[in-house]
Amino acid sequence: MALTAQKSVASLMQKALNRQAAITRLKFKFTEKQVEKIILSYVTDGLNGPYHELLKALKEYELNDENYRILFEDSLSCVVLFNRDFSQFVELVCSVEWANRSPELVEQFSKFVLSLVTAHTYHCPRVMTCLLRCFKVDGENWEDSPDDEIVARWSNIHTIIAQIVAIMPMTSDILMQTAIEQFPYYKAGCYVNRSYIYNLIWMSKYIPLLKEQIVAAIVNRLVEMDVNVVDSNKKKAKEKELFEMEGDEPDVVSDTLDYCMLEMLRWLEDERDPAMVILCNVFERIILPTHGTRHVQFLLLYTISISQQCADRVLNNLWIIAAGLHGLGPGALSTRKTAASHLAGLLARCVRVPNSRLIHYLKAMAEWCHSYITAMQESTTASDNTKYHGAFHFICHAIFYLVAFKNHHLFMSKESLLFVESLNLPRLVTCALNPLKTCPPQVVHAFSSVTRSHQVVYCQSIIEKNTRQTLSTVRLQYDEWFPYDPYTLPRSGKIIWPLCIEYKDFLKEGDDESQYSKMSKKMEDDDYLMMATSPKLSRPGFRTSESVFILSRK
Repeated sequence: MALTAQKSVASLMQKALNRQAAITRLKFKFTEKQVEKIILSYVTDGLNGPYHELLKALKEYELNDENYRILFEDSLSCVVLFNRDFSQFVELVCSVEWANRSPELVEQFSKFVLSLVTAHTYHCPRVMTCLLRCFKVDGENWEDSPDDEIVARWSNIHTIIAQIVAIMPMTSDILMQTAIEQFPYYKAGCYVNRSYIYNLIWMSKYIPLLKEQIVAAIVNRLVEMDVNVVDSNKKKAKEKELFEMEGDEPDVVSDTLDYCMLEMLRWLEDERDPAMVILCNVFERIILPTHGTRHVQFLLLYTISISQQCADRVLNNLWIIAAGLHGLGPGALSTRKTAASHLAGLLARCVRVPNSRLIHYLKAMAEWCHSYITAMQESTTASDNTKYHGAFHFICHAIFYLVAFKNHHLFMSKESLLFVESLNLPRLVTCALNPLKTCPPQVVHAFSSVTRSHQVVYCQSIIEKNTRQTLSTVRLQYDEWFPYDPYTLPRSGKIIWPLCIEYKDFLKEGDDESQYSKMSKKMEDDDYLMMATSPKLSRPGFRTSESVFILSRK
């Protein structure tokens, strides 16, 4: 009983203190020149008390317009005194809510900031940090574009950043470093991450020298999100199998990635050629060396879909890396493998890659593989060990995958059938390096079925032999990462899906070639949906829109 009474008294006392603090905040008021006098007395007479009270007030109290005016007028008049000892004061002043005030007060803040960084460049990183933090506030997500009030506030921030960089061009490096440091945590929420990326893209438009660095920073963060979405999906799939769980909880990171991809796709559409060249550079530096992502690489598919120049560059570079033809040594085996996966995926899935390119790269891959086999026949080290012959295995896998995936194009006429026969696939299948042994089973099955049906090559005896050997030794771990398997983010997917090709089994006829046409219609008509792949109903590399389920609310 006594304990309850004590809690009640404590609660009443806390409420009283809160009311008193609220009244104090309302009554808080700067007098004319008060801030200036406090700063001067601190500098000239060493009076710490009033200065620390000023710092405390700036931390605890919100400033009304009148207090705001006095603070910045006085601070502007004392700006030459703000040496390194005033770091805390500078940070508190720059953190005051200013961007949504009247144009006159925003102009006052702008004058103070510009005077400060030109008089004391060592305060520039702190100022940049405070400005970029303004992009990380919470808010309500938007569909097509942010509302006018938010855009007006962001515009005030961008105006000051642009003025600082225009006056002091060297500060662009500080700005870029700060932008990377201030990137929100990928789990911080959709709005925070999306608004930050939206504003970095905005920044790239008036500081063109930073455009590629900004895009690289954004893509780095998208890759981090993507890897975590993939890991989360794998974990959920295991938990479902283990505990027979039903339904899915909303995935915050997946939702965030979806909207952030949407912003990047809109940026590519707006900027067109310059942005696409930049994205190609960023892809080669960041996305290509990364294994296991499921969504970010579709920025590249979008790029080569609307720029033939970028398509030529990307496909050629991927082939050069996969085949080790760049003259700088063969390169890391993992990178060559990833390059081969991207090349095969883009040739297979991208609607706007013409058949002439498919034929060109299939021919180039086959010729390279045959040259490799010839070289190995003259060597004493021939074996099917991927440690030594990994690149050969990966390129063979790419050929098998493309022949299976593009079967309707490659076997549609006598002329195309003659082309497939010219690839001399039996030699690849029967060579001592045995690429079928290391190829993912779903690719082996599809390739074997297609080529047997058209009497191009018979793989069954080798498959059975490999199966017996595998059963008698150790089970092989196959890499089932196919970078351009169906895109599963629903909002950005509306842009991506029409650019992708649906896999068609060689036994089936007639389906429309545009990826997800039925799903796009469902997204427009249905009230509840979410997409997720089912490992039980789909095979990696050959997944279709039919293997994507509609699960929860749009």
